[in-house]
Amino acid sequence: MDHIRPGDDHRETNLQSLCGWHHRVKSSREGAAAKAAVRRRNDRKFRRTEVHPGLR
Repeated sequence: MDHIRPGDDHRETNLQSLCGWHHRVKSSREGAAAKAAVRRRNDRKFRRTEVHPGLR
């Protein structure tokens, strides 16, 4: 069983049956998207606001 929408909603309307291969592909895609979102959020947090003195 696989969650259609991520999270802990275990209602029958949010579950679907997938074969092992499709479940791995879907889970991998969702994990990569979550990792990329964290990376983008961290990049924004540590973005330089001024030019480095050596680059002027």
